[in-house]
Amino acid sequence: MGGARASAYNEKRRLAEEFRVNKELDSGGDSIDFSGTLQKDVSAAAMGKGDDELFERKLTKEEKKAAAKAAREAKRKAKGKTKKSKKGGDDEEKKEEVVDISKLTGEAAKEAKRELALEELAKKHIIVTYEAKKGKLHANTRDINVSGVSVHFHSKPMILDSDISISYGNRYGFIGPNGSGKSTILKAIAARAIPIPDALDIYFLDSEYPARDDITALQAVCEANDEVHILEKRAEDINTLMADLALGDEENVEEKQMEMTSQLEAIYERLDELDATTAEVRASTILHGLGFTKKMQGMKTREFSGGWRMRVALARALFLKPEFLLLDERKCIFVSTKSQDIYFPNLDHYFFAATNHLDMEAVLWLEDYLKEWNKILFFICHSQDFMNNVCTHIVRLDQTYKKLHYYTGNYDSYVNTRRDQDMVQMRQYEAEQKDIAEIKEFIARFGHGTSKMVKQAHSREKLLQKKLEAGLTPKPEPPPSYDWSFPDAGQLPVPVLQIQDVSFNYPGGDLLYDHVDFGVDLDTRVALVGPNGAGKTTLFKLMVGDLNPTDGAIKRNMHLRISRFTQHFEDVLDLSMSAIDFFKTKIMPEEPTDRVRALLGRYGTGGTQQVQEMSQLSAGQKARIVFAIIAHERPHLVMLDERKLTDNQK
Repeated sequence: MGGARASAYNEKRRLAEEFRVNKELDSGGDSIDFSGTLQKDVSAAAMGKGDDELFERKLTKEEKKAAAKAAREAKRKAKGKTKKSKKGGDDEEKKEEVVDISKLTGEAAKEAKRELALEELAKKHIIVTYEAKKGKLHANTRDINVSGVSVHFHSKPMILDSDISISYGNRYGFIGPNGSGKSTILKAIAARAIPIPDALDIYFLDSEYPARDDITALQAVCEANDEVHILEKRAEDINTLMADLALGDEENVEEKQMEMTSQLEAIYERLDELDATTAEVRASTILHGLGFTKKMQGMKTREFSGGWRMRVALARALFLKPEFLLLDERKCIFVSTKSQDIYFPNLDHYFFAATNHLDMEAVLWLEDYLKEWNKILFFICHSQDFMNNVCTHIVRLDQTYKKLHYYTGNYDSYVNTRRDQDMVQMRQYEAEQKDIAEIKEFIARFGHGTSKMVKQAHSREKLLQKKLEAGLTPKPEPPPSYDWSFPDAGQLPVPVLQIQDVSFNYPGGDLLYDHVDFGVDLDTRVALVGPNGAGKTTLFKLMVGDLNPTDGAIKRNMHLRISRFTQHFEDVLDLSMSAIDFFKTKIMPEEPTDRVRALLGRYGTGGTQQVQEMSQLSAGQKARIVFAIIAHERPHLVMLDERKLTDNQK
């Protein structure tokens, strides 16, 4: 009886030990942090506190007060509120004096803008932490090297304990899956939520130029007075410090003077770049390259559509030549002749057309311009052609392990390097897994036998523990695969859509089309190209019936179903709802939830993205949801218009 109990106890102990080993192996010995853990309280670090010692020049107490006051007042002014105060119980309301940031100069203006940018991050629920370092950054440092950076968006980790390493003179293409956090990371960098040297002035192209009646496109690009004023004030401050240093008795005077002289040389070099005598010529050249005629350069910015005002903003960024230029494809779109973002395997009865903020000529000009950029360029782009022609480095956001990986060379070099790295990593991963499986099997078989075998099992267990402590090789991240084929819409007799002798012009405008004839069948595939303003989107509207032709006729099959996709696609979504709730409420109310989930997953919206509020999703993720809607509509004719439609367009 006692022997049976001992045998049962040993068997139970063996099974428990085997379960512990398997659990530790399956979790990678905690050597790989797959889910990520939030760090401790991050509010102070995210707001930039504690890094004053990283910068060469500290603000005075008065400057800090002025900057903080300006930030508060600007925020209050944006909300349309003013402070109210009472004195001695009097009910009379008094408005506190509003401090305009634009009136601040030098370091106070920079600090005020930075505080506002950090406040905007907090409003958008973007939290940034990093590993603080002691010591000062050299005043002339132009490289960015920050360790242990973590970025969270609505408590969801974008990157965890990763390094941001950006060197002056390089051009970085930033790639990663839709929704992985590329735009969020760009916003954090632009807001200086991590330590960035003061010598680097940042320009983040995140919005179009305002529609104004008092300024032309050319004047908008030439506006560099703020930059010049800041530089002149900085030079004046440095000259004053040098004069005080010469009269004082401080140590290492010559070393400090040499450092300040180097700063002055950089400032004067920058002022030469912004020379007012050549400003108009340089601005006109840039605008011409982006498609502006001489007449358009003299038009007020209010007369332009949102797409053209985005070109004005891009031209201004190129004109200012900032030390650190950040571009987001969502705002400044690069078209590609060889894009691999979307692949439609059954493209045999659909019609496609594409326009863009930048037509082909402008994109080619921009490529040539940016490939000569000798400062820092960091941009998000999904065009492999553009990255091949512009990039010197590629930064990949690894969504699985929440890390940034850096590759030297253009996009093609990155593809080759990553393929080789993944091959080596997979071989190492498979070899480790094979060894681990053999060790597990040995422990399971002999961990409860004779004393000799038990000792060998314990020895193998120690070997296994050492492997776990050293860290296991992670499995390479596989490229995502999606089935973008649309359901069969059925057959229609020809012609499906016929344009007969169509002419069109807007009232009082020039003739856009004159006696146009063509037809669209189910096997038609068309790419509609041409310069901006030629009337491509207008042709779309004529084809679907949003506009009527001036002359001629457009005939559609009565059973023809048409779906359209534009960059204004978010209008069809209720961003306050999750994708599942939106489909169940407005798109597929009669269908079971499993079918809705399958449809969303087919077009790349899976897991938590399906139940997450759509306002928190990236533009690419929202686009995938719209494609799922188009698939549910089972259209005969799909029309893709990449142009951003705005309220003030015809």
